[in-house]
Amino acid sequence: MHATGSTVDHGALKANQLVIIVLDLLAFILNLWPVTAFVAAAMVAGTALGKPGFLPLYRWIFKPLRLIRPDPVQDDPRPHRFAQGFGAFVMIAGTAALVLGATAAGWAAVWIVILLAGINVFTGFCAGCFVFYQLARLGFPGFTGSPPEVRP
Repeated sequence: MHATGSTVDHGALKANQLVIIVLDLLAFILNLWPVTAFVAAAMVAGTALGKPGFLPLYRWIFKPLRLIRPDPVQDDPRPHRFAQGFGAFVMIAGTAALVLGATAAGWAAVWIVILLAGINVFTGFCAGCFVFYQLARLGFPGFTGSPPEVRP
């Protein structure tokens, strides 16, 4: 059991990341910054609520259709919230750059989010969670805890 005693549905996290990847790829292909703004807004809302930003899609589509199955894990939700919040910050910066005409910088920021979400989906490594735990290890205020044991 994790120190916080919380359960995190890693299926919901995976669905969230897949939606972020698909929408950001669509935004890039169609050159639509409003889609990146929508993704950023969903990530900000999810972070504020302490839930994955695209949780309704998981609950109403992915889970009922058994496209992604629930994967409840004893885990601390704070690193995942931090990761989503940091991703939202990068998406906001990327969107702002796109709106201001700095397209290379804007799409680079969006691609960073796509790549890190993809790494998490396909390998299980959460870069934002890693940063959270490194900040905790260094004693930064507000960052506490240690990573859960690696699952087989």
